[in-house]
Amino acid sequence: MRTARRRRSRLIWTVVALLIAGAAVALPHVDVLAGGFIPVAQALVPVGAVALVVLAVVPLFFRASAAAVILVIGGVLAGLPALTPLRTGSDCAADSTVTVIAFNAKFAGADPARLAARIAEADADIVALVETDEAHIAAVLNERGLAEALPHRTRETSEGGVRGSVILSAFPLHDEQDISGSVFDQVTAVATLPGGEEVQVAAVHPPPPVGQPVDWRTAIGDLDRWIRDTPDELLIVAGDLNASYAHPGFRQLASPLRSAAEAAGPIPWPTWPQERPVPAFTAIDHVLARGAVPTGWASFSIPGSDHRGVIGSWGICSS
Repeated sequence: MRTARRRRSRLIWTVVALLIAGAAVALPHVDVLAGGFIPVAQALVPVGAVALVVLAVVPLFFRASAAAVILVIGGVLAGLPALTPLRTGSDCAADSTVTVIAFNAKFAGADPARLAARIAEADADIVALVETDEAHIAAVLNERGLAEALPHRTRETSEGGVRGSVILSAFPLHDEQDISGSVFDQVTAVATLPGGEEVQVAAVHPPPPVGQPVDWRTAIGDLDRWIRDTPDELLIVAGDLNASYAHPGFRQLASPLRSAAEAAGPIPWPTWPQERPVPAFTAIDHVLARGAVPTGWASFSIPGSDHRGVIGSWGICSS
């Protein structure tokens, strides 16, 4: 009788493990909205993958080793799509280097002095700021000599500190345009580097999937098409994309690009949320590029923002 109960218990654990692991493995590949539930759940994939591996210890107490193995395998397979892809074999000869910062200023509320200090310390050549406004930009540029270090910029932002996006640059900018598809402003311009290379730079900001999942998916799709339709061999896309590699739409968008986060390895170091009761758990702020090799990556926090900023260093490929 006791042996039968043990067998039944092991069978139950195995079935439950299969159901949990199967759902976890499928989740990063499901490109449906379900009212925003699926994209939000996908943002938690890295945490869930680790949780499955930890959870695998529990069945061992019931001698259900098969269930434990299933949970470990499920955690590994679920987490793989969320990793930063390391694009080996695509290096190039780089004559120029560019350091790019992407940062969400959260309704222009991020401390401008602290932000300016971080920009200066990184010696950034290009800064993509989203959720900013003219007063906030002026406050940042008035610190640490940034007005002289970053003398070029895109057009005035929308008022209110919610929709505004701007590119600040050490290099001259021209051919400025808007990128459609998002409820937030998205702007692009061509930067002329000292060596004469011309790099298309975009400050992007699709809306979050929470509360507006259709707008989120539309913006990701429109940005994907814009990237593929942009002929420039040298392209930098930076900002708060409200999506990670755990989202299939973002993986498609990023597939022709490299991520500066490659320089930090495959682990998707999270950038949101910051200054919340829970620690950051999803990597939704990015610096992506085409025609360049990632040489460095770092993140930083600024009081007043719920996002970590990201710093990406690049070697620009010679034509």
